Amino acid sequence: MTLLRSARLIDPASGRDELGDLKIRDGVIEAVGGSLISQGDEAVIDLEGAVLAPALIDLRCQVNPRSSGRSGLLATAQAAAAGGYGTLVIAPDAGLSSPESFAPIENAALSSPVNLIASGLLVDHDGEMGEIGLMLRAGAALLGDGGQPVSDTRLLKRALAYAATFEAWSSLRAEDPHLSRNTCAHEGDLSMRLGFAARPGAGERMAVDRATALAELTGARILLDRISTMDGLAALKMARSKGLEIAATVPVTHLIFNEVDTASYDARYRLEPPLRSEADRDSLIEALNNGQIDAIVSDHRACTGEAKAHPFPDAEPGAATLEAVLPALCTLVADERVELIEALRAVTSSPADLLGLPQGRLEIGAPADLVAFNPDVPNVYGRDGLSCDAPSAFENRRLVGKVLITFANGAIINQPAG
Repeated sequence: MTLLRSARLIDPASGRDELGDLKIRDGVIEAVGGSLISQGDEAVIDLEGAVLAPALIDLRCQVNPRSSGRSGLLATAQAAAAGGYGTLVIAPDAGLSSPESFAPIENAALSSPVNLIASGLLVDHDGEMGEIGLMLRAGAALLGDGGQPVSDTRLLKRALAYAATFEAWSSLRAEDPHLSRNTCAHEGDLSMRLGFAARPGAGERMAVDRATALAELTGARILLDRISTMDGLAALKMARSKGLEIAATVPVTHLIFNEVDTASYDARYRLEPPLRSEADRDSLIEALNNGQIDAIVSDHRACTGEAKAHPFPDAEPGAATLEAVLPALCTLVADERVELIEALRAVTSSPADLLGLPQGRLEIGAPADLVAFNPDVPNVYGRDGLSCDAPSAFENRRLVGKVLITFANGAIINQPAG
């Protein structure tokens, strides 16, 4: 039993933003709001005005379930706890296409500090449809294309139609597979000067249009994976005007960085999708503010230093981001680009609502998955140490915001010293 006193309670699900207390009992929220009376048997933690919000939920975390290193499940879960996360959805990139392949995640979940949820492949790497129904019955949160667009439209249509019979979300990469192949940068004047093979933003519009047509044909619920351009957002708006069940995510990196960061040839900024123009970044932030973006994803990928130690085009794409998401969002708030409650909505209640999870809200009876943080303290990313020291685009970046305590099911899973 725990009583959290003097917190700034922020609950995007209800719109709550007020000073008050919260009480945890038996892993769930027993009471929230106002000045709560201690029963004498609780541990009391005075948060001294720090924000208390639902623990974050990530809809896309890239993990190798067969690894025991920094890219493995338990190391990733520890980094997530340090970043204020309570729930991770393992991206379809893990290559799971049958319920038996979920075993490593199920085993790791027994000792993981955070909730680990599997997702499965719509189409496996051999070009065969995944065991969709069996994976969903085994607990898959969603299905996806593994981050690589399925070029066989007939096969993808069959897979989406089958997934639709279970009302499952199908995650599709918002990228034309031919325009994106063998590219590493956003198409524009800068990539031309740098000599990078580049992809146009129009490739996202084409992919979203294709996904829209498939949703109309099959009735599938489509989650557009990592929108990064104005073109993609325009196509998303058009798709939604047709009344289709289409949601969209954006990677946190693309809310903070733009193509100019690639001009140093620093492979830490070699990401997938590539960093886009400043106009695209502005459009993503605007879409976050107006509710067009359903979830901000970490798109965490713990690459090795060796994998990044190549010329920019040849370096492995990806970045360690789980411990950067909350400071990145706090930085956008400090820059007056977004309100804190709206930023938190995209990493708490909105992804929870998409997947039908009980987490992501401060209400009586909800799981006590919580994060306490100071949204204003300066933070040079990585200076004070990180749980995951893999290469990150955020390394040495000046941010604001610091996680103080993370709870999962009422238990403290992370409490940094100081």
